[in-house]
Amino acid sequence: MITIDGVGYKIGIIKLTRKATISYENHGITLDGIEHADPLGTYYDYEATINALALNVDEYDRLYEVLTAPVEYHFVTLPYGQETISFRARVKVSNDNINANYKNFRSWTGLKITFEAIEPQRQVD
Repeated sequence: MITIDGVGYKIGIIKLTRKATISYENHGITLDGIEHADPLGTYYDYEATINALALNVDEYDRLYEVLTAPVEYHFVTLPYGQETISFRARVKVSNDNINANYKNFRSWTGLKITFEAIEPQRQVD
């Protein structure tokens, strides 16, 4: 289950990839040849591949509308270790594919979502 802007979505996640990036400032090499930098914090970004067939078509359409809304960021809650992590993230949606198309019924599959943190989730003490 993931939460986007306070709304929980019970979606089937086929694949969830987490990436940690440590950001630095004041990066440089001193005269002794040692490279120095001051760590700012750690950003966690996620990429999720959704099993759209785990949602009914109306739930999928609502999720797609939320994910593709032209907003600066969303507040998301995602799995993290044995717990969850909540943070503000830009959302990027890759393409999905039509799975079924019968008269007035369509289902979609293959949706990939990327959640990019807009601020570090862990900061230097």
